[in-house]
Amino acid sequence: MPEHIALNPMQVEAEILRLSNLLETRTSDYTHAIRRAAEAEARYKFRSATVLLEVIARFAGTRTTVQEREAHVEIATTNEHTAYLIDTATAKSVKEALTALRAQIDAL
Repeated sequence: MPEHIALNPMQVEAEILRLSNLLETRTSDYTHAIRRAAEAEARYKFRSATVLLEVIARFAGTRTTVQEREAHVEIATTNEHTAYLIDTATAKSVKEALTALRAQIDAL
């Protein structure tokens, strides 16, 4: 099998149009994904700050280390942190797909 297949100009044009449409769709997906990631990060940070204040108030007058307070916060915000990490990974994946599509278009 040859390393590359020669395409006629009409096939190249059709492929560029197909990839361009896909690129437009994936760009929209990326816009939504980074928005979800930003919203998830904001929820996580807000929840972390709220829980930290609760932990400080709960343990006022006791000797707790910074690591102990951080552990309480992490336990209480696991769901928000997980959602943030997943949304960030999804956005990164969509961005990589965009890069691959651009490379395919450039190759034509």
